[in-house]
Parts: sequence; structure tokens; C-alpha cells
Amino acid sequence: MNHSPSAAFDGREFDVAIVGAGVTGALVADALTSERLSVVVLDRRAPASGSTAASTALLTYEIDVELTELIDKIGEPDAVRAYRISAASVNALGRIAASLAVPCGFATRPSLYLASHRRHARRLQQEVEVRQRHGLDAEHWSRERVEQTYGFPSHGALRTSSAGVIDPIRLTRALLQRAVAGGACLLSRTRALAVERSGNGVRIATDHGGIRARWVVYAMGYETPEPLRPEIVALHSTYAMATEPVEDLGPWQDGCLVWETSRPYYYMRTTEDGRILIGGADAPFKNVTWRDRLMPDRTRRLEGRLETLLPSVATETAFSWAGTFAVTPDGLPFIGPSESCPQALFALGYGGNGITFGVIAADILRDLCLGRPNDDARVFRLDR
Repeated sequence: MNHSPSAAFDGREFDVAIVGAGVTGALVADALTSERLSVVVLDRRAPASGSTAASTALLTYEIDVELTELIDKIGEPDAVRAYRISAASVNALGRIAASLAVPCGFATRPSLYLASHRRHARRLQQEVEVRQRHGLDAEHWSRERVEQTYGFPSHGALRTSSAGVIDPIRLTRALLQRAVAGGACLLSRTRALAVERSGNGVRIATDHGGIRARWVVYAMGYETPEPLRPEIVALHSTYAMATEPVEDLGPWQDGCLVWETSRPYYYMRTTEDGRILIGGADAPFKNVTWRDRLMPDRTRRLEGRLETLLPSVATETAFSWAGTFAVTPDGLPFIGPSESCPQALFALGYGGNGITFGVIAADILRDLCLGRPNDDARVFRLDR
């Protein structure tokens, strides 16, 4: 599916140019192409080979900032709306996956949010109460129930039944394939060197010529050029590992998603072929060299946490990797236009919900490009 850059694209005009061929860019391209907009997608790498390839793809409606805290940060109406939109995006992703020509590994799973410390137990109970009051899926489990059901050590947990998993690489490739079949152009290994305003649109200079578009969408995640990235974003490195296939998961038979109230937190799920994926051991991002230098130590930490969570399950590490992600103070993505350049739209799904945030971005940006109102856009605006 890799489309080689060609001089034939030099000077062509499109409705929308998307910079970034990861899962977010693919979701946006698919949504815009379905509306018969002319779309070109550029990426300096092959599709799905950046942060998308590093994702462990735990799909939860829950945002890294708990609803109770988010209400304190942005007010109850917007906080609750953000959680409801996020819940709807998990369901929407299931429908998108089912509509694609090839399977993408989507499956629904329960989610278990473990209280890591005794002092978190009451906070988690209050979080459940707030969510239930607003009609969100949430159930409180006691420490004893968690241990009896799964064997996980905890101080209680918040359980939901509306989470899921997916293969982000297969999803991205299938979305791009459908977008291309619908008329989109995919230029892999093509750098967007400069973006300049030109009339009512933009001109994008690439290392294979120039492209004009009415809008440019930045879907590059933490690699978005720093002058365009909101100043309050902080970069972090995260680490993950996959085990060899495990024949017996012990009491963890339903393969629920697991994560924790500690910050930074560990997170864990199973795969289609019976492996365990575990991630976490985050550290502030300095540079790629420093991030990768920590790999041996972080892998040992992941192995240790896995042994603590599943002491009766024998595992063997198959491989490990690292990724970089950005976080915002409220845990929400930045989606929408830039005041400095109205033709520039952003789809920056920062935090631990990048894939579901990509679904939200696709809906909002589709409406913006078609000139339709979208009431949800204000919740994720860049100047909030």
C-alpha cells in the first residue's frame, strides 16, 4: 500500500492535506474521503510506522484525568461531555472496524482500573459515584472481589464493560486503503518541509514538489513542529513488552484491560494470539537516544510488575519497545483550528487515548471542513 512520491503531484490542488499517516491521520482521511473531499496524506515514513506502531491499543472511554478531577479543571458540563464523547468513540471505532474490508482485531473487553494504594480506595469509590450519577458505565469492586475474580493485588477497582482492543497497524492500513480507493492520494516517505498561507488556503512544500490545499491537518502527534504545538504539552517516554504466547492465564480468563490509579501507571492486556502486552514505566522525554538507553531497565520493571500482578502465570518476554507521547494538563486532545492560521487544523490526540481521540478528531474536522457546526469542537479547542 506504500505509494511512492511522484513529481506528478507537484502543483496539484486538494481540499485537505493531512500531515501524518498514522492512525489519527488515517481516521481523518477516511472520514473526509467519505464526504467526497479531495484528500492527500503525507508522511515522512511509511504509513503506521511512527507512534501508531508503538501503541498497545487499550481502548477505554476513560481519560487519563479522572472525571472528578476533570470537573474541577474544566467544569462539570464540559467534563461530562468529554467523557460521553469518549465513550461514544469506542463504540464508533467498533462500527468502523466492522465496516472495513479486512479484520483489524477489534474486540470488546471489560476494563479494570485498580486502586494502587490504600489512600486511593475512597477516591475511586467517589469516582464511581460521580460517573454513575451521569449515566456512565462504572461499577465499584471491592479488594476482595478483585482478588477472588482475577487474583490481582489492589485496594479495590473501578470496572467497566465498554472497553476494547484493536490492532492499530492493521486498522491504519485498512483505513488508508479505503481512503485511497475513494480517491485520496497517499504520499509516503514525503516530508512536509514548509507550510505557507496562499490565498484562501495553504501551499505545502515537500521534498518532491509543492501541493496546494484549502486546509492542512496536522496529525503528527508529538512530532508536530514545536511552534505549532501548545506550550502546555509535556513529552514523556513509555515502554512496553510482549510475552511469548501464554497457554493458561489463570484467573484472568476474560482478558479485561488492566490499568492503575498510580501516576505514571502500568497497563496490560492480552492479544489475539495469547500474548500479554504490558506497558508503563514512563519517564520524562529528553531525546530518542536517552529514551532507548533506558530500555533494559524499563523492561525489567515491566517484567517485575507483570510478576506481581500474575504471580501464578509463567511468562517469557518476547520483545520490548519504547514510544514517545505527549500529555496535557486536562488529559484531553487538541482538535480544531489555529488562531494564527485559520487554514490549519489540528488533530493532536495526546495522552493515553490516542486512537479514540482520533475518532473524535475525524468527526469534528469533517464538520469543520464541510462548514457544518459541531457543538463538541469547543470542548477540545486549542485555546481552552
